[in-house]
Amino acid sequence: MRFNSADKFKKMKTNFKNITIIIINIIFYSLFLSLSAQQWTDPINISPNMPGLDNQPDLCIDKNGTLHCVFTHKLEQNWRKIYYSKSTDDGLSWTTPEDISLNPNTSLMNPHIVADTNNKLYVTYDYNTGNPAAIQIKLKTFDGNQWSDPFIVSNGMYSCHQNKLFIDNNNRLYIFWIHQTSLTYYRYFENGQWSDTICPYYGNFSWILSSAVIDTTNNLLCVGSYSQPGPPIIPQSTIFFKYDYINGEWTEKAFISPPTDYGSVGGLDIDKFSTDFPAVTYHQRTYGTGPYNDSTMYTYFNGTNWTEPELIVNDPYEQKIAVDPYNRVHIIDREKLETGTKLVHYRKINNLWQGYIIDEAEIVVANPSIIEIDNILYLVYYKCFSDNDCKIRFTKNYLLTGFQTYKYFLKEYNIYPNPFKTQTTIEFTISKKQQIYISIYDLNGKHIKTLKKKYFDAGTYRTIWNGKAENGKEVNKGLYLVRLQSGRNIITKPVEYIK
Repeated sequence: MRFNSADKFKKMKTNFKNITIIIINIIFYSLFLSLSAQQWTDPINISPNMPGLDNQPDLCIDKNGTLHCVFTHKLEQNWRKIYYSKSTDDGLSWTTPEDISLNPNTSLMNPHIVADTNNKLYVTYDYNTGNPAAIQIKLKTFDGNQWSDPFIVSNGMYSCHQNKLFIDNNNRLYIFWIHQTSLTYYRYFENGQWSDTICPYYGNFSWILSSAVIDTTNNLLCVGSYSQPGPPIIPQSTIFFKYDYINGEWTEKAFISPPTDYGSVGGLDIDKFSTDFPAVTYHQRTYGTGPYNDSTMYTYFNGTNWTEPELIVNDPYEQKIAVDPYNRVHIIDREKLETGTKLVHYRKINNLWQGYIIDEAEIVVANPSIIEIDNILYLVYYKCFSDNDCKIRFTKNYLLTGFQTYKYFLKEYNIYPNPFKTQTTIEFTISKKQQIYISIYDLNGKHIKTLKKKYFDAGTYRTIWNGKAENGKEVNKGLYLVRLQSGRNIITKPVEYIK
């Protein structure tokens, strides 16, 4: 078949147009990935028209990609309901929250939700929390048409609380709870049958399961806290333990943090790499003898040992972790502002833990729940606009692919000497012009001094802190926080003043 000149020109024009469209699409897609790697989407209120206090959200995603969220709604001091909402458009819009508990006057707390491979929903919660001696764990299910009546999971046990809910690759449902003895119990539901109530570890000690993840061979990888009885001080350690699915056995506990000097180890969470090796973040609390006060820590199992715990930031709460398909670790925690709190997303870039402020409030933002699916981070939390007006919020982050690298605002960040007696140098390197804030805070989040607040060109810079506050007075000896921030991007490092 022959083409004349007009046909050739027309064909070339069409090919050029197609190539141009492809190039434009690539440019826009690359730009989209670059921007989304830096920022989270604008938060959406899941409970916009519900006056009062909504909190304790939990999130799951079924096999059809539908997002499901449950949360508590407070009506009175000892009257809280469980509400449910879903999104079929990847979180862009949500259904009107539905009261699924229908309780007339009791207090329900700590709701959790999972979906099985048939998209059946399971929701657990602590029942009657206004009466600690009578708390039980209950379960409701949704088959796609209606919610079931509540079922008592804790099987005649009372003073149960802090339920946890997990489902494995074979649809076995695990429900854990803490008894008043400070031991963790559980039951599982499989093929229409309930197991007996089981306590994996008995003894004269306290152990609490905080979180778990299912590996590819259906093992349950768990993290929790452990302590020996005490008074007056009860040190606690972070422990890792595993349920061996094939053999139906629980492994020995592995201690992955030193005992804290006082109080509790909270904010524990776990995820896994593609190798099935676990990664853990935890809240370490130390007083007096430890190198940190309240700290967000991170450690992982490298196939042989647990790594030396890494400090990410001081003065945090409510740590959550997610590992993406390219084995990049994402940690969310809640941190103090001068007034209020903020949620911060941390990633390790250029060998530095660098943070991005997702949201903040003068009252509080709290209770983050995070899921990673198909290279997207999904996050729900609650935000208070006043003491009696708290809403459930949703946001997501489209992650970069494995063939790209993150670009962030800081290349190097060092503080030396540390500890210091007379002065310390804060050195940082940036790759482009940006406004930089450098401030000093104490461990309670109180602002001590602003060292820099200006635009810097790309390059390496140094500034000095001489151990004095904004009013020129010398601060007390102890640990302080050096916070370097550009827009919503932050890095905080501790420095010790020893006089």
